[in-house]
Amino acid sequence: MATTFFKDKTFVKKIEIFRKRLINWYDQFGDKDLPWRNTVNPWAILVAAFLLRKTTTVQVVKVYGEFLKKYPTPQDLLSADEGELRKVLRPLGIEYQRAKHFKALAEHIEKNFDGEIPCVKEKLKELPGVGDYIASEVLLGACTRPEPLLDRNMIRVMRRVFGVESIKKRPHTDPEMWAFAKMLIPKGDFNKARAFNYGVLDFARKICTARNPLCRKCFVADICTEKALDEAQS
Repeated sequence: MATTFFKDKTFVKKIEIFRKRLINWYDQFGDKDLPWRNTVNPWAILVAAFLLRKTTTVQVVKVYGEFLKKYPTPQDLLSADEGELRKVLRPLGIEYQRAKHFKALAEHIEKNFDGEIPCVKEKLKELPGVGDYIASEVLLGACTRPEPLLDRNMIRVMRRVFGVESIKKRPHTDPEMWAFAKMLIPKGDFNKARAFNYGVLDFARKICTARNPLCRKCFVADICTEKALDEAQS
């Protein structure tokens, strides 16, 4: 999939346009002040990824600073009282489950990686609860690696803007989708790679929403495959 598209000069130009516009939009309207987007600390990025599960960004912002103040390293968390940890996590809900996951994560980091979080994707995926997406978050945010953050939001944007579909029922497990997503990421500029990824997430949440997308406000409507198909059929 990715190799085929890369040979199409028109398609490559479309990618370049999308990258440029998206990064410019993120610079003006993106959520650049989120604390986990302004750190290169791998533990801080991991913590945010785990906290954001099954809750909202607004709720996590309220807890994130206190959590890192109490547990600035995996070692600090490992030695922490679980009851106190649950109290910190309580505003997010399911605090018993979250506390156990965090304890298991800290234990694995300490036992298998000497307290250091690795910058190798396969090693990151050995951590309990860490899959391709969270591993990519750490590699992108802390290891200066231009990895894509391929979740349902990026998948939706790829499908609508570029007409890229997965043949798998779970597209986020499709190596072809990961390969195409990686092709979209700007190379050679760490800051642009991060801005692009975060921009896709914000764009998908604010404009290219799952339901009732705001196509009239979309800065890539003129190059959007799905919009062109809709207009052709109307």
